Amino acid sequence: MRAPSTPSGLVQAWRFEATGCHWKVLTRDRLPDTLRKRITERISAFEDVWSRFRPGSLVRRAAAGALPRRADGGVELSLPPGSGTLLDLYDRLHAVTDGRLDPLAGADLAELGYDAEYSFAVRDGAAHRLGAVHGRATWAGWACHRGDLLVLRGPALIDVGAAGKGFLADLLADWLRDAAHEEYLIDAGGDLLVHCAEPVRIGLELPGAGGHPGAQGRGAAHEAGGSTGEVIGVVELTDGAVCASGVTRRTWGPGLHHILDAYTGLPVAGASAVVATWTVARSCAEADGLATTLFVADPARLAAAGFDYDFALLRADGSVAASRTWRDLPAELFTSPHPGR
Repeated sequence: MRAPSTPSGLVQAWRFEATGCHWKVLTRDRLPDTLRKRITERISAFEDVWSRFRPGSLVRRAAAGALPRRADGGVELSLPPGSGTLLDLYDRLHAVTDGRLDPLAGADLAELGYDAEYSFAVRDGAAHRLGAVHGRATWAGWACHRGDLLVLRGPALIDVGAAGKGFLADLLADWLRDAAHEEYLIDAGGDLLVHCAEPVRIGLELPGAGGHPGAQGRGAAHEAGGSTGEVIGVVELTDGAVCASGVTRRTWGPGLHHILDAYTGLPVAGASAVVATWTVARSCAEADGLATTLFVADPARLAAAGFDYDFALLRADGSVAASRTWRDLPAELFTSPHPGR
């Protein structure tokens, strides 16, 4: 995404690296160094829990069998307060897609070469192990949680890439408000969370080739790189999130990208497959998660399941679709979409 101008009054910018991409925070007043340090420490702690690329993270240790086992053989993860919100979202997305979006598909990404070492080499025999169809553990069958306590039936690799960055942006917004910074624009590698007095006009850019997936996050801001520069629409927001995803954002070989159908374990593909999405929702976690879910689920089904969101999407055949309330945001596409839900 591209914000063509800085919102009036949000003149203080803080830039940093996190979750494998560039972040930028705009506020009215400069964030004190003590607050920046505290936020930086909290972000690092978040990655210490959830990053499958960070050595020693909780999810890496859970996958390696390095956590204590319960009497029944299960693996217990005591997560930071508030983590249940992210787990609840994954419960809903997993259910509404009939398992085609699954946090345990991180094992499939590793089999395909998008592993913690960035080997970008498909493992021998991977085709016989990929996906739920070949017996890979599934979220519904292998994981359960009560609040912030997550229990796995055994070691498994969790990947929260679909919604984790958006969830962290929501946490960052909470930390800013707790410090009396009521207006802000958070750019999390191209996924935007806005809360300010005047509308922010955001350009929707077509994703471009982003190189190997270790280079950037999967957002679509021009500062994050990996966009074509071609703007196909705009949306205006004063309070909410807009997120993007595309199959060219993280690629490492012919037909290999980071958006999988977790049932087959293979990257989504096909003549009418979704290749790029843009979603608008109240929380960044939901917008982020839905931007990925639209690759494997019908938009109307997501709405019927209670997700309150708007979207635009592009398919491989060049057709475009948008939610029926897209224009009411207000938002516009510079092409003729087919109406969605």
